[in-house]
Amino acid sequence: MPVKSILSRADKQIIQEAVQQELYASHLYKQVANFMQRAGYFGAQAFFAGEASDELEHYEKHVQFMNDMGDVAEVPALPAITERPEGLEAAVQLGLDTEMALGKKYEGWHTAATSPMTKQHLLQFIEIQRKSIGEYGDWLARIERAAGDECGLLIIDKEMGAS
Repeated sequence: MPVKSILSRADKQIIQEAVQQELYASHLYKQVANFMQRAGYFGAQAFFAGEASDELEHYEKHVQFMNDMGDVAEVPALPAITERPEGLEAAVQLGLDTEMALGKKYEGWHTAATSPMTKQHLLQFIEIQRKSIGEYGDWLARIERAAGDECGLLIIDKEMGAS
């Protein structure tokens, strides 16, 4: 006999939404990695491929949490990825915007969660988002300082690949 879920309906919905958002972000970053490869930014390609993997790890944490709570995370259908960043700055700005939006969602989910266990689970993602927003902001600041200088952008690209 299956274990009965100890998640409230509201908390299950929150975690299921987080599952969807993390999977979407992973797919988005895979797309960005593909566009960076086409543009010749191979460091950014590696960086965004790593970001895609990180988002899948976040997804797995939500899956494990739901399992621990006697429930199952359902794999959702994802909307098509329509973003097509054509350059390094556009890609990093898209990453920053994505991480900021996800951070706001985690803040809202944390506030709306009904169980202390769900709130505790969500806190780790608020911290992850804070760090990610800072990292993207730092990359964007460096890109802006390069002021379109291709040599400077290639140096930043190389550093992104090494991070």
